Amino acid sequence: MKKIAYVLLALIAVVIILCLCGPSHVTVQRSAEINAPSEVIKSKITDPKFFQEVWSPWTEKDPGMKVTYAGTAGQEGASLSWVSDSAAVGVGSMTYKYTHGDTIMQSLYFEGQGEAQIYHVVVENDKGSKVTWIMENDIPFYLRFMMLFWDLDKMVGPDFEKGLNKLKTAIETMPATTATNYEINEEHWEPRTYIGKRAKINVENGDMSKMTAFLGENWVKLNQYLSENKLESGCTPSAIFFEWGEKETDMVAVMCVPNGTEGKDGYEKWSFPNATVLHLAYYGDEAGSMSAHNAISDYMKKNKQEQLCVVEEYVTDRAIEKDASKWLTNIYYVLKK
Repeated sequence: MKKIAYVLLALIAVVIILCLCGPSHVTVQRSAEINAPSEVIKSKITDPKFFQEVWSPWTEKDPGMKVTYAGTAGQEGASLSWVSDSAAVGVGSMTYKYTHGDTIMQSLYFEGQGEAQIYHVVVENDKGSKVTWIMENDIPFYLRFMMLFWDLDKMVGPDFEKGLNKLKTAIETMPATTATNYEINEEHWEPRTYIGKRAKINVENGDMSKMTAFLGENWVKLNQYLSENKLESGCTPSAIFFEWGEKETDMVAVMCVPNGTEGKDGYEKWSFPNATVLHLAYYGDEAGSMSAHNAISDYMKKNKQEQLCVVEEYVTDRAIEKDASKWLTNIYYVLKK
């Protein structure tokens, strides 16, 4: 028995020594050049369904895996979960966390392997955009000895390369968005809540200056209000339009807030429980957006649909990006039930 105990102690000592020698952190990264504006690429990377169906390197390993989507594409918390009988795919999930500047942060979870942080860094250059896919993984002490025998870069790196090549092909072969060629998607919104300030704004003769001033002034105040009340917004600055006439528009400058938040201090609340929306990603300034709205109107007429209101999310920070052709606005027509 003593010999067995000595052997076990020796093995434990060896494992501890190997754990001390093994890495505590592992990084895997690959890059690709994609001939497209960064905002176009970001909008696709933050769409879990587009990832699963178009450029995931793991989908082809088990096309029959069970997949579940949650949240809204492009919104913080949007996710996909999968269950597969294939050992190469297993059980896991991927969740969009946030976008900060050029960096998109997501979490990737594989059952039995824990959670890793995933980053996509999208930087524009003279060739279009450079996209870098990065995985950061903190290794628990008791597993570090295994990293001495596993090369995660060789295990995961080729999957990243394959995924980026598929993303490159998909985006570079997408038809150009023009006034007569918009992609309109019917999507499901999970319950969401906005708070904001409502007003009727003069837009006579196509003058958008008063509307722009109203939105800018109230978004600043809303951000301050959210900060003071320790509320997090799950979306970019937005506007809700209830009516658009030749002389004025009935609209609200809003920010998305956690469900259950009540409007106070002069702010009203608007909630959308399980809404169906038509979504169009529009690039450009407000002056050219009418063609996008006309395209959605034609779509609704064709499909005998009616709108409850229109929500616009202004994704691009226009103080940083001066090229108006790269300004992304997500236009949502909330449909009547």
